[in-house]
Amino acid sequence: MGTKATVITADNFQEEVLNAGKPVILDFWATWCPHCKRIAPSYDKVAAEYEGKLVVGKVDADEEPAIAQKFEVEYLPTFILLDAEGNVLDKVVSPANKAAIDEFIAKNVAL
Repeated sequence: MGTKATVITADNFQEEVLNAGKPVILDFWATWCPHCKRIAPSYDKVAAEYEGKLVVGKVDADEEPAIAQKFEVEYLPTFILLDAEGNVLDKVVSPANKAAIDEFIAKNVAL
């Protein structure tokens, strides 16, 4: 499969998230988190499906604690949806599958 989620770091956060000019979904995850690993293939499908309409990003909460703190992430995985201006629309913790992620996006953003 071609498109994968964009890795978001402190270095590219401004460019990829705040200056994207379109809605953004961020997956806060960690290498030690079993559910994070389980949902990752579904999240890559989301990245492919919404390419061009939505920025699909992944933030390693251990590598980028300042970003996780900024969004008050307490549990992993946490998915946060932002509007085109970078404002938080909604967050969901540990969605069950791709359908749950799709529903979360559709509920908050008209694409």
